[in-house]
Amino acid sequence: MSKQLLAINQMLPHGEMLRGFLEQPFLQKTDLKEALRKRGVFNYSNEKSDSIPILIMTVLSPSEFDSLCDSQSSREDNPKKITQILPWSSDKNLIDALPSDLSINNLIDNEYANYKVVDETGFIPVNNDPNYLRLDFGVERQDLGKNWSSTKSHFHGSIEMKRVVDKEEVKIIFTHTSNETKQVATKATSKIVGRFKSDGFVLQNVELQKITFDRFTNAKRIQFLLELSVELTSNHLDFEEIVDLELAPDHDQILPENMRWMTNKIDDLKLNGKLLHETFFVNERESHPYIFLHRLDARYSFDVRGVTGKCVVAMHFPDGNKESRGKSELELNIKSISFSGVPKGASKKEIREFLLDDLESQKSEKYVNYING
Repeated sequence: MSKQLLAINQMLPHGEMLRGFLEQPFLQKTDLKEALRKRGVFNYSNEKSDSIPILIMTVLSPSEFDSLCDSQSSREDNPKKITQILPWSSDKNLIDALPSDLSINNLIDNEYANYKVVDETGFIPVNNDPNYLRLDFGVERQDLGKNWSSTKSHFHGSIEMKRVVDKEEVKIIFTHTSNETKQVATKATSKIVGRFKSDGFVLQNVELQKITFDRFTNAKRIQFLLELSVELTSNHLDFEEIVDLELAPDHDQILPENMRWMTNKIDDLKLNGKLLHETFFVNERESHPYIFLHRLDARYSFDVRGVTGKCVVAMHFPDGNKESRGKSELELNIKSISFSGVPKGASKKEIREFLLDDLESQKSEKYVNYING
């Protein structure tokens, strides 16, 4: 959540002031590309370094500026979940194994960092379960040098640890709402795992199992995402359609005839629309080995304890279209949600969290079938 100065509503940035705004990390190259496309401008390159000069020279309209500002809140305030699995080699409960001197507030080792950890709760048993712990924290960020547009921003994050006794594993789930909360949660997890190893609760040669882009072949990556969307079986969610796809052709292979038009022409392809699961990218399995699919957004109808509505869920490998795509971890977030009526018996936030937890659980269960694939 951003705390904005009044000035942002009274001015329209231009020149170097506009450059500083456009270069901020919460604005991605796809945001700038979309702003240009709406003007009918199609650039040969999607990189920010090529889009920014064009926008500076032509100046943003008030509505375009508002749209880009909204990108921060929609991208950062929307909770995203990542699940990791840690094999467990002890009979000890999590609450007893946890380091007593753990403080994530000490994990920011960069003295020049523009953020700090606030409101840390420490790990607390959920429902008094010694094998189910949760830590909540906040991050306060100050965008130094950009105080014309904002002062401080506050973001929430959490880390959950669940010991699954019959599977001899600990499920680690962290929820983040910004790059900073993701960094803090990642560092905290690494520190905790290190202490578990040194204390003998986890074997030294064991690594966290993560759902990363390079864990799948092209075809199995698509199939896994389809199992979470088109083929999903849930008591609360019913699939309706795929509304967004981001993909790239695998140019390391000779593309089949139906994809040959992409050779040496298409690096990344973003599709928005309706019933995209009926396109050949999705419904023709023979095309799957030649496609890097790094984002799929699906619309579902839902029913949670009588509360009904529709939601769009984004399944995304954030760096899937970059050179670092290999280690990019799969993230889930509810991109949008609407209700048929005023929710009763539960808040909109609680319904959103319930649905996201349901999908996150199914993601982990289905992934087991792909670990050795």
